[in-house]
Amino acid sequence: MRYMLIVVCLLLPFYTEAITLRADYPKRYVVQPGDTLWSIANRYLHQPWEWKALWHANPQIKHPDRLYAGAVLELRFFKKNPYIRVLSNGTIKLSPYVRPYLLGDPIPPIPLTEIKPFLNESLIMDDNRLARAPYVVAYVGEHMLGGQGDEVYVRRLHRAPEACDDTTVAYAIYRPNCPYKDPKTKKILGYKASLIGYGQLSKGGEPATVLLTEITKGVRIGDRVLLNDFPSFNLNFEPKTPLYPLRGVIIDVLPEFTQGAVGLVAVINRGQDAGLESGDVLGIYSPAHLIRDPKDCFNPLKCSKSVLLPRERLGEAMVFRVFTQTSFALVVRSIRAIHLGDIVTNP
Repeated sequence: MRYMLIVVCLLLPFYTEAITLRADYPKRYVVQPGDTLWSIANRYLHQPWEWKALWHANPQIKHPDRLYAGAVLELRFFKKNPYIRVLSNGTIKLSPYVRPYLLGDPIPPIPLTEIKPFLNESLIMDDNRLARAPYVVAYVGEHMLGGQGDEVYVRRLHRAPEACDDTTVAYAIYRPNCPYKDPKTKKILGYKASLIGYGQLSKGGEPATVLLTEITKGVRIGDRVLLNDFPSFNLNFEPKTPLYPLRGVIIDVLPEFTQGAVGLVAVINRGQDAGLESGDVLGIYSPAHLIRDPKDCFNPLKCSKSVLLPRERLGEAMVFRVFTQTSFALVVRSIRAIHLGDIVTNP
């Protein structure tokens, strides 16, 4: 009886969420190096953000909530409801006489090569964090810019509480750039900050002295100095829908001066304040807009009628880093080019 109760509890989600399989779904699939959760979900589902409803963790294997290269997935059905069962998780038998070989890290939710620069080289600082962050006030010696091997004075720099006296405390140096503003309210949501380099504490005090150890650009007065605790991000998220109804706008597309497509990063004007989390998938739409009715425009004096063009689905993006009022999201699927001002909503 107890066993039957466990089975019913495990299968209960299949009755609460209806999912739509692709017609060409694989009945069995071996996870390959380079796969991501999104790419695998896309093999099975028309709407990959339904992955959690399809996933069935196998408690008999190690790390049942993660997938590794070499894992064998099998699609099964329970009363016409599909679910994926993991037969083995990341083990490959080279021969009957060789024990299984466990591969390395679990596969990521999205390609790490495309988001890595936005995990440790870029961030968005809100007003509060910008005001509290330690900053460069002067150079040690006569310099116009701080370079590798130089020392700088930093105000408000405090040693990490867990650091020992003989511990080398490392810092990352960021430069706040242009502010991000809400397109509608014009409120400042945060400041785009770029990584300038790294340093380590040379001498405590107020101001403290920091030795510049690795610099990509010259350090300037006013650059912010933060503890170098990257990467400290949880990359074990999975595609899902946001917890709350959401409507936002793309306020930047990175790299700059390009049209958004798969693999590019969009900055959106919603963040922790809107309940966004890493793994949330957002639908991207062009905004509805008015055009002049061409039928009435042969005579410019009578060109008064207009036509409202509906919004069009452009693709999807997955949130991978969330700030107070903004987020980074990777474009994971696109039908058309994505631009500033496009709308993001629940998928």
